[in-house]
Amino acid sequence: MKLKTGSFIPEQSASVVYAMAGDDCSLHHDLRSLTPKQQIDHQENQVLTCALQVALTGLGKPIDHVALADVFAASPWFENLARYSDMFTDMGLQTVPSSNWQFHPLNDYYPRVKSTLPMVEMVNLYMVSGSNWPLHQNEEALAVSQNMNSKLHFAVHAPLADIPVPHTEVYRKEALLSGAAGAFFAKHPEGVMVKLLGLAGSRNVFAVADLGECLRQIAEYDAEIEVLLQEKLDTTRWREMTVDLTITPESISISNVRQILFAGGKWVGNFISPDLVVSDKHREVLMRVGEYARAHDYVAPEGVNCGIDYFIAGDDIIVTEINARWTGGLFPAQFISLLGVQDAAVAFFDMLPLAEMETLSHFQREYLFPGTGRDFSYIPMGFTPFSTEIDGKENYFTWQVVTGDFAAFVAAKNTVLSPQALPTAESILKEALL
Repeated sequence: MKLKTGSFIPEQSASVVYAMAGDDCSLHHDLRSLTPKQQIDHQENQVLTCALQVALTGLGKPIDHVALADVFAASPWFENLARYSDMFTDMGLQTVPSSNWQFHPLNDYYPRVKSTLPMVEMVNLYMVSGSNWPLHQNEEALAVSQNMNSKLHFAVHAPLADIPVPHTEVYRKEALLSGAAGAFFAKHPEGVMVKLLGLAGSRNVFAVADLGECLRQIAEYDAEIEVLLQEKLDTTRWREMTVDLTITPESISISNVRQILFAGGKWVGNFISPDLVVSDKHREVLMRVGEYARAHDYVAPEGVNCGIDYFIAGDDIIVTEINARWTGGLFPAQFISLLGVQDAAVAFFDMLPLAEMETLSHFQREYLFPGTGRDFSYIPMGFTPFSTEIDGKENYFTWQVVTGDFAAFVAAKNTVLSPQALPTAESILKEALL
């Protein structure tokens, strides 16, 4: 019998193999014909997805399995993976045992996963995409995923479902070269958001001041590419939020709500707090988005996850896009839910010199959730098993949640780590949490 395969919600009693390895780009593009920038962005996305694989070993159940990149099997990454697993257990999570970890090369990840499928009931993907075709082999599900994860599709169809969206127009690049969008830019002199299909983590979303800057940013793409232009919302008035929905044939519910944190004009993390509530007027629109996704066949009896990015100002709400998949913010929200965290929390990626891995490990242990008697506590979620040279030092990414007093966390980490360690935490404290 063919396994159920899809982007199911994490709250499953069924046995699951989690297989997630940077699928955003292959949803809309052939990985064999990417532009140079797309190739770099896709590789970076695969690297970051490895941190999600680590997190899944903590979020899964003892009967589940997790497919990890094969580089995790080598030193020093395997030793660090084992430390994270121990910390997950010590925090009180069920965890996926090391006997249920698989290791596969990223360039042949999904075929290898298929050839080594354990006896489970479901395969849980980040999203249904082209790269994981060997697992789902479902043209209909792929088409649904392509539509529901398309910024262009949403911009066109959302207004028909009475979903408020920013002023948006879509052009082919060849039309932009002829000056067709001049009136749109003139109407939005404060700047315009440009959105392209494919990739994740804001790699295909950027702000431009004018048409010339837009054309420079998309110079490497061919004339047929579709470019979405959208009004840039004034962040002095609007606050950017995101929620995850659980969608089943019978119900739609909000599983978590988060505020998006920015520093230096870039996404740096998520703020999650019991004080963040969804008003009745906002909920009405968000439920409408869920109904829209379900009407386009994004639904399963087991429940699927759907993220919504939106802006609020009082009772006003504008929806910018939906993500019919697991979202980056779903992971920390799930850690917080499983651990019963009651304090406000900040979830973020950061960089750490490889030479300080052991030092961070001791720090994580000292302040490990629940951090009894401490002003803050530390929830490790994941890390990437690749190092990148920055200013002559090898660095890697870490992914964590800090609960409680974030300023106390920054002060504490500065006493044991170098100034080059966890720099994003400094930016969050100085800019994003003001």
